[in-house]
Amino acid sequence: MPTDATARQILGLGMKAPARVYLRILIAAALGAGYGLWGLEAASPLAIPLILWAVMVLLLIWRIPIKPGPLVACVCAFLAGFGAVWTVVLGQLLASCKPPSCQTADAPTDLFYAGALLVPLLIAGSALIVVRKVVLRR
Repeated sequence: MPTDATARQILGLGMKAPARVYLRILIAAALGAGYGLWGLEAASPLAIPLILWAVMVLLLIWRIPIKPGPLVACVCAFLAGFGAVWTVVLGQLLASCKPPSCQTADAPTDLFYAGALLVPLLIAGSALIVVRKVVLRR
C-alpha cells in the first residue's frame, strides 16, 4: 500500500524546483504526443477519447505554474510531442502514398487539420490560465 511519501515521490512533490520543471516538460511532451496520436484517429470511434484527452490536458493546465518560463517550456514541449507524432505518422503515409490508394490529400491539408486540433485547445488553455490568475488575485 503506497504511503504519502510514495505519492509525493511519484508526483514529484519532493523534488527540487528544476527537477519538477523538467518533469512537467516531459509530461507535457508525452501529453502532446498522445493528443497527436488520438487526433490522427479523430474520424473514427476514438473521437470520444480525443475529447477526454483534451479535457485531461486542460485540467492539468490548471496545475502548471503561471511563471512564464516553465509555462512556455511546457507549451513548446506539448507542441513538439504533437508535431513529432504527426510528422512521423503522416510523413510515412505521404511517402508511401500511391495515387489510387491515397488516404491523405497533401501536407497543407494535414497542417490545417493539426491546427484545427491544436488552436481550440491552446485558446481554452490560455483562457484557463487567465481565469486562474483572476481567481488567485481575489
